[in-house]
Amino acid sequence: MSESKLKRLVDMTNQIALNMNANGSAEMVADQVAQHLEKFWAPPMKALITEQPAEADIGLTPIAQMAIQNLLVMQEAKRA
Repeated sequence: MSESKLKRLVDMTNQIALNMNANGSAEMVADQVAQHLEKFWAPPMKALITEQPAEADIGLTPIAQMAIQNLLVMQEAKRA
C-alpha cells in the first residue's frame, strides 16, 4: 500500500482518538479506539498501520499510538 494510504489511516486513527477523548483516561480511550479499529477496519487497513515500527514517527498522537499497540496485541491474541 502506498504512503498516502498510510497517511489516511493515521489521520483517521487520530480523528477517532480525538472524538473519543472525552470518554475517560488515555488508557481507556486507547482501548476504545483499538476496539473500534478491530471491529470496523478491514484486515488490510489494520495490517498496514500495525506493521509500522512502534518507534517510527508516522504522525500518530500519543493516544492513537497506544491504540495501535493495543490493536497489535488484539491481533496477536487472535492468531494464538
